[in-house]
Amino acid sequence: MLGDNIRRLRKNRGYSQETLAERMHVVRQTISKWEKGLSVPDADMLEQMADLFEISVSELLDGGTSQQELPEESADAVAEVAKQLAVMNDQLAGQVIRRRKNARRFLIRAAIALFLLLAAYVFCFWQFKVIPRQNAQLTMTSVQCELDGQTYSYGVVYDQNFQIYQAGGDAWIANHVNTEQYSDANVLLAQMEDYFTSRGGTYEVIKEEIVRPENQ
Repeated sequence: MLGDNIRRLRKNRGYSQETLAERMHVVRQTISKWEKGLSVPDADMLEQMADLFEISVSELLDGGTSQQELPEESADAVAEVAKQLAVMNDQLAGQVIRRRKNARRFLIRAAIALFLLLAAYVFCFWQFKVIPRQNAQLTMTSVQCELDGQTYSYGVVYDQNFQIYQAGGDAWIANHVNTEQYSDANVLLAQMEDYFTSRGGTYEVIKEEIVRPENQ
């Protein structure tokens, strides 16, 4: 049996199960299962073990005796081991194929989920920000800021939830405050005030009025 051959060759080399396990890069329990016939090494492990013991794989399987010289029971045992190895190789190949299919399904599902998320974001953006509700009340706040002797103006139009509908003014403010990253009017105006006052400038609200959307 293969398990008996592994045990005999291991002992002939003076290896313990722990030593053989280290050289084969497996745990000791794996060696024990091989020697007891509870499991068999795969084809790669057989080749690695044969190299370690300096014999061929066929010698490892049949104990160094040709199959013709083996008793019928031993020949049947070797044949059974070969069958088990073939089954294990088929199982491993099947696992690889299943993993590839699962990975492909995951990527497809992730792509669909991302597309739906982007579509929902675009829908919400146009529905709730760019196009205000009919008869919605909009407020326009105009501010004037001064820094280093230069005066800058900016205006923000927003709804009752402070969602920005339109915003614009001096490009200098847009570039330095990064106004495009804000969707809340309160946050944007607070950031503008902090930017100028923290640098020794001024910030002043010069007009605040109710406006109507262009489609009303």
